[in-house]
Amino acid sequence: MEAIVWFLARWSQTYLMPLEEFRDSSTNLCHDTGYQHQSSTSRKALLSFFGEHNQGKPVLDIIVRISMTTLVSYPGEKDLQELTCNQLLHALVRRKNVCVHLVALDSWRELASAFANDKTLILLNSTNQRLLAQTLVLSAYGMRNSESSNQYVRDLTRHATAYLVELSGKNDLKNVAQQPDIILLVSCLLERLRGAANATEPRTQKAIYEMGFSVMNPVLLLLEVYKHESAVVYLLLKFVVDWVDGQISYLEAQETNIVIDFCTRLLQLYSSHNIGKTLMTQSSSLLGEAKTEKYKDLRALFQLLSNLCSKDLVDFSSDSIEAQAINISQVVFFGLHIVTPLMSGDLLKYPKLCHDYFSLLSHLLEVYPETVAQLSTEAFAHVLGTLDFGLHHQDSEIVDMCLRALRALASYHYKETGAGKVGLAAQAAGINNSNGNPEEGVLSRFLRSLLQLLLFEDYSPDMVGTAADALFPLILCEPRLYQRLGSELIERQANPPFKSRLANALQSLTSSNQLSSTLDRVNYQRFRKNLTNFLVEVRGFLRTM
Repeated sequence: MEAIVWFLARWSQTYLMPLEEFRDSSTNLCHDTGYQHQSSTSRKALLSFFGEHNQGKPVLDIIVRISMTTLVSYPGEKDLQELTCNQLLHALVRRKNVCVHLVALDSWRELASAFANDKTLILLNSTNQRLLAQTLVLSAYGMRNSESSNQYVRDLTRHATAYLVELSGKNDLKNVAQQPDIILLVSCLLERLRGAANATEPRTQKAIYEMGFSVMNPVLLLLEVYKHESAVVYLLLKFVVDWVDGQISYLEAQETNIVIDFCTRLLQLYSSHNIGKTLMTQSSSLLGEAKTEKYKDLRALFQLLSNLCSKDLVDFSSDSIEAQAINISQVVFFGLHIVTPLMSGDLLKYPKLCHDYFSLLSHLLEVYPETVAQLSTEAFAHVLGTLDFGLHHQDSEIVDMCLRALRALASYHYKETGAGKVGLAAQAAGINNSNGNPEEGVLSRFLRSLLQLLLFEDYSPDMVGTAADALFPLILCEPRLYQRLGSELIERQANPPFKSRLANALQSLTSSNQLSSTLDRVNYQRFRKNLTNFLVEVRGFLRTM
């Protein structure tokens, strides 16, 4: 049976996937152009045969019925079931014109009904539950209209959502939920809902929003009940992440507020369960397994915050964000304030988590620098600490994101104060450390740190342009500190010729090339050229001091 399914999966991927995907897969399978031409010719001939002679529907029906057999009659064959769900069935819905014929088949309706109502398919493992749900929902594109598509999705997900609602409403939930068979069932149902959420398209968006809305309270209750079951917690988070990702750009004002309120409650609840487990002072003693669990959870939470941010970038709702009176940035910064205390230096060593964190932070600081002034002192200090950590990171992409964030902060403050406003206010002036003593302001601190990086540390030459864009507004914001740091460098230089070269180079950095104090595109370009010349002139002998 496995050989038959494998053959059908390869056949379906070759002859039913979109043409551009076929070309990509052909290139990966074989670099021989003659082979590719022969495969393309065979594919066209078969497509013509199935179209002109109407043989496509019987073949589809056979494939679906064989798939049903593998899923129902071979419960212990995990590899066979994965091949069926991940390759064979999924290939059928890659071409939307094929979906039109799929949803008209009795065999496909039987498969959908068995998935929604039959307990047999609950025996599939959680990954296959997600894949099969995604495939079935994607096939809704073949329905006559949006109304039919949404009803089809409701029928697919109704029993799963109803069970979660019923379970969460039990008086003895804490006891019932801990039973192994209930944990397994909840995990499988969450994967089903996640698979449906991953398949969101405009014509099914309404039904999938209703699906997620119906389980908002159950998700929060289950997060509380399963707070010590890390695997279930992760599934809960990933379902919410994927559901929000598919929904947020379509939501109207009222729906958006509901989703944001739900996400905020989710973040607060997760944080309350974990705040004492991963603080920086304790992170070094965490076991590797616990670190991995928290890494996965935190990455999911950062993805959730990033998905909320996307509402400001892509919005298909009828009202604008301004009309909705929704400040996405404040909500996301609040979420960041909740989540960042869970971060640690050890967790930032995970490359993907580190990238997601700095990607989110960079986006927020670039797009909403004014919101930084509204952060609490604790949250602001944490942002600064991680930003400084990222600035000296080995990954050039993370350094680049931090530099863009610094440019946004410094240019915002310079323009605001130039217009007589407060800008970053006290945040720029400085904050008190844990002993209550004043520290350098954020802009002074990063001017010093960035000069140290450029003059004395190793970095990719490709980042000089982005570093110049950050350094220019920092110097304009802190001209006295820049002069003092320059003077200190000159005084430390014992070699008279080098001392003279350094003094001239520092002067040229901020005055040559007709550079002015206006933050516009022309001056950014001029400063980039100045910084490049400056580093060529002085970096070599400074690093030998």
